[in-house]
Amino acid sequence: MEIKTLTPAQLKAFIETDEFKTMPVVPISTHRALSHIANPRVAADDVIMILAYEESRMVGYLGVLADEIYNGATGYKCGWLSCMWVDPALRGKGIAKQLLATAFAKWNNHILVTEFTAEAKALYDRSKNFDDLKSNTGLRCFLRFNTHQILPNKKTSLKHIAPLLKVADATANMFNSIRLSVFKPATTSNIRWQAVTEIDPALANFIDTPQQNTFEKRTAAELNWILKYPWLKVSEPTNESTRYHFSSVASQFKNLCFAGYNIHNQVVAFMFFSLRNGHVKLPYAFFNSADVAAVTAKIYEVMLAENADMLTVFDQHITAHLNSRSTPFIYKRAVYRHYIITKALSAYFTNKAQLTIHDGDADCAFT
Repeated sequence: MEIKTLTPAQLKAFIETDEFKTMPVVPISTHRALSHIANPRVAADDVIMILAYEESRMVGYLGVLADEIYNGATGYKCGWLSCMWVDPALRGKGIAKQLLATAFAKWNNHILVTEFTAEAKALYDRSKNFDDLKSNTGLRCFLRFNTHQILPNKKTSLKHIAPLLKVADATANMFNSIRLSVFKPATTSNIRWQAVTEIDPALANFIDTPQQNTFEKRTAAELNWILKYPWLKVSEPTNESTRYHFSSVASQFKNLCFAGYNIHNQVVAFMFFSLRNGHVKLPYAFFNSADVAAVTAKIYEVMLAENADMLTVFDQHITAHLNSRSTPFIYKRAVYRHYIITKALSAYFTNKAQLTIHDGDADCAFT
């Protein structure tokens, strides 16, 4: 078994090789690679891709997103495990263990993970190198009927009835659209919203203030990077996307940002939405808790304008408001996001329950 590691410059060279263009399985999409390379927090010597080869054939890979996390004013260089794959024919032979061990070594045991599968969590547990960091509770809210997308994904045995579910959803949504057309959120806010495509200096100053005690402290540089270098492209499946075992294309994808201004034309809110195939998420939202009604009203407005089906949000002020008010949602349920951290990093965070981790932290703003 041969393990190869790639820094940003080496990854850039790799995606331009004939090997990458012809290999049956690619370890990353081209646009995702370019995003990693453009990361404002990546250093020239950071290992951001680890490849396993057997007899000159790639049989596994592990991606790492370079980042920095904070405890107060003190920052710690770290990497988030971003994607891992092992050839199904060779699973159980220790390849994933070797990839993980290499990540530990190259990142000085400063590793974090979230959004992992049960299989991956078992691997992390066996390493005996992780502590629990935090588990955030959020809400998944359904604005329209979309059982034809949700149920077949949860139970493969239902895939054959997806066309019937689609017809049922369409029929139910005909009546649901009448209900939504007359919905008016109750808010007396004076916030004026303006769409933005880039975080300018004035907006950057507003965003920096509420992040002084947050876990990642993402600045305008990081937010503009997320906007400019998404991991998804609107496209039908391509030759490259069919060779990549993680998402790289979608039939619908966009990021939408809005700045909120008061009557004195001062910035009082910022909202960063992502929309993928009818699913709205809110990676970042900065606002005064007194304005939560105006913020949720903006969520409804965006969802209705974009004909979205569902929302996932973890912001505690927004979820509390949605749970305590009448909403246009048909159904709401709790969702959870679990974060784990290597013991070497965990030692620096003694009050984990008080950590503020935004919805978009780690690589969640991209996915």
